[in-house]
Amino acid sequence: MRTVALLGRVPGFLVLRDALLGNPLVSLAAVYTHGRRPRAEGGGERPELARFIDACAAAGVPLHVLDMPEARGLERYLPAEPFDLLLSLSWRCVLPRIVLDRPQLAAINLHRGALPDYAGAEPVRRAIEKGERRIAITAHRMVEEVDAGEILDTTWYDIDPLPPGMAAAQYAEAVKEKLFPFYAPLARRVIAAIAGGER
Repeated sequence: MRTVALLGRVPGFLVLRDALLGNPLVSLAAVYTHGRRPRAEGGGERPELARFIDACAAAGVPLHVLDMPEARGLERYLPAEPFDLLLSLSWRCVLPRIVLDRPQLAAINLHRGALPDYAGAEPVRRAIEKGERRIAITAHRMVEEVDAGEILDTTWYDIDPLPPGMAAAQYAEAVKEKLFPFYAPLARRVIAAIAGGER
């Protein structure tokens, strides 16, 4: 499947490395990532950017580094040729219909939270604050409404209760890192299902 990937942060790099590059079901047409952290995270260059650059260069895959405001006009940077699959993880912009209509088979997002209960921002922190004992990564079809598309597959990870004296936001950061190894296997399963006509 000819694939376009919108990938950010370390989990996005792991999906690139472990689910897309070298996957016989995938022909990567282009990879897009963000080069700078948002101001809320201190700004500056994203620490994983060099890993994206090196991996795409070694594989001969075009890499586009888009930050604001260019990232909001993604449609201007997509390949002119048709492609089958759009895969998104940690992309900072809501995708408009003109982008979602481009892939011929599916536009898929990997969301760090159980859907539909934890749609939107900060799903891990919100789940911890509610006392949940497991966290999900959900693969779903993208529609114009954020995190509202059909659920395709879910990976669950059991967590301990919020430790005494620790803020939920701090614990959420630790839990997010524990989830890193689970993104790529989920992506590979969904890609295989779509390629096989099961989704």
